[in-house]
Amino acid sequence: MRALKWLGNLSLQKKLVILLALAGIIPLMITFSTTYGELRNTVITGQNYAANQSFDQTLSLLSSKFSHIEEVSSMITIDEQINAVFSKDPEGMQVSEQLSAFERITDYTRILQTNSEINGIVYYINDDFVITGPHATMYRPYAQVSSKPWVKRIVAGGGEAVWVMMKDEGATSSVSYLALGRVLWNINDYSEPVGIVTLRVELPQLQPYIMNSAMEQLVYLDTDEGEVVISNGHAELEQRSGYSSQVSRNQFEEVKVGDSSYIVRDSRVGSSNLFLHSVISPDTAATAVNQVRNKVLLVYLLVCLALLVCIIPVTKSITSRIFLLMNRMSQVRQGRLNTLDIANREDEVGHLVSSYNYMINSVRELMDNQYRLGQEKKGAELRALQSQINPHFLYNTLDMIVWMAQKEEKQNVQQVIYALSDYYKLILNKGEDFVTLRDELRLSEIYVSIQQKRFKGKIQFDVHVDEEIMECMLPKITLQPLVENAIVHGILEKPEGHGIITITGGIEEGRVRIVVTDDGPGLEQSPSRQHRHQGSGYGVHNIRKRLEFYYNETDGIHYESVQGRGTSVIINIPMVFRVTHELKQAST
Repeated sequence: MRALKWLGNLSLQKKLVILLALAGIIPLMITFSTTYGELRNTVITGQNYAANQSFDQTLSLLSSKFSHIEEVSSMITIDEQINAVFSKDPEGMQVSEQLSAFERITDYTRILQTNSEINGIVYYINDDFVITGPHATMYRPYAQVSSKPWVKRIVAGGGEAVWVMMKDEGATSSVSYLALGRVLWNINDYSEPVGIVTLRVELPQLQPYIMNSAMEQLVYLDTDEGEVVISNGHAELEQRSGYSSQVSRNQFEEVKVGDSSYIVRDSRVGSSNLFLHSVISPDTAATAVNQVRNKVLLVYLLVCLALLVCIIPVTKSITSRIFLLMNRMSQVRQGRLNTLDIANREDEVGHLVSSYNYMINSVRELMDNQYRLGQEKKGAELRALQSQINPHFLYNTLDMIVWMAQKEEKQNVQQVIYALSDYYKLILNKGEDFVTLRDELRLSEIYVSIQQKRFKGKIQFDVHVDEEIMECMLPKITLQPLVENAIVHGILEKPEGHGIITITGGIEEGRVRIVVTDDGPGLEQSPSRQHRHQGSGYGVHNIRKRLEFYYNETDGIHYESVQGRGTSVIINIPMVFRVTHELKQAST
């Protein structure tokens, strides 16, 4: 379950890579296993064939050489003159007769030795012959060697050719030979030996026969007694122990030696008592197989690598568009409605991309319609709020004009009507909802001038606004209601009934800050005071609502008041210099 969960959490590209890789690699693995099995059998068969051929060739060469030497030995043992001389009693022969007889034997022996590539032919005969001696080249005393093990094995052969390992004690240095020995019989009594003859072969002369093996293997020649004659020099010669060296095997067979297994072949050399052995270790036998396996494995790995190199671009071409689509959909969560601008394709992913783009365009259209409807609704609400301001001010002003007319203050009535005319010219502002701060201050000045007529100059009005913000835009009739509240609920509530209204403005932290301050009694938090000021909150609520609609900010206006010292109404709005796209962005 954990593996399935892990697989399910992988990206689509990784899943496709794994799927396609398995679809391509598993058949390759099956093919590799089958191919490797066939190649392994072929290599092992060829290896065995080569080893058998090499063994047979070596065996044939050695058999031919040893058979020839055996034939030479037979020629000596059946020679009647040689046997007749050796069978005589040395005491009954003159020295000259002995020398003459042995001269013929010596010449004949040297001819045989030269033609047969034998390193030496030595006769071990009766010590009483004058020609024998311990250091003689061809004739040596039999009595001096009769106790040697190799002599005993030759005698035990009963006249048959016996191969033995021997050393030449008569030479200046002890040299080992492989010698073929045969018994020389008394022609007068064939049950009595009169000596032995040995045909010697130097070991270095035999070494080349076993050095040309077909592969790395231990090849050696030994006697039926287990004496090693020659080997190809491997240190693994001790591996021959553990199995019978006198068992002939026509083919290589697996032989268990201790905890290890070896491939072994043994064969008798001709009809001699010599055996040829070949031992191949498992590591050596597996070397060629491993080489073939490594080559085949390398080829398949390269094919798998090429397959992966081809798979990755293919899967990337499939999943890249899906990743782009997923990225765009993630952006939709963040409110960014961006279409996917890639080439159209007729596959399934292409249809998904087309559907996504259609959906985004539809959502954009719906949002535009909703925004337009919202703007229309906001405009209607603002116009409704605006319409609430104008009648309220007009009602108070007309009431004041009626009051002046009753007092027959014709000149004041005329000035108020002119001021009222200027006031409404500024309010109309060609149907625009925004005016500059300069015009808004002018509107407030006209309003205060009208109120000064009404209250007989009890109101002082000061303006201290930085010139750099005079062209900033703000909703019309924003300051006038605040000035009106400062008069009605500030100055007129003072006992003396007169006071100062101050408007200050500047830039603070990149925003426009306008403060309308009066020196009235300030605001109280008692229930009675709150009740008395409900009327003052009407205009402020209207302004707050319009600022929120236009600038999309809820803290555009707030109060600061000190009891007995006055009240300040602070407007903090973005700095906008013209009613264009920037203002629309600010309102959204």
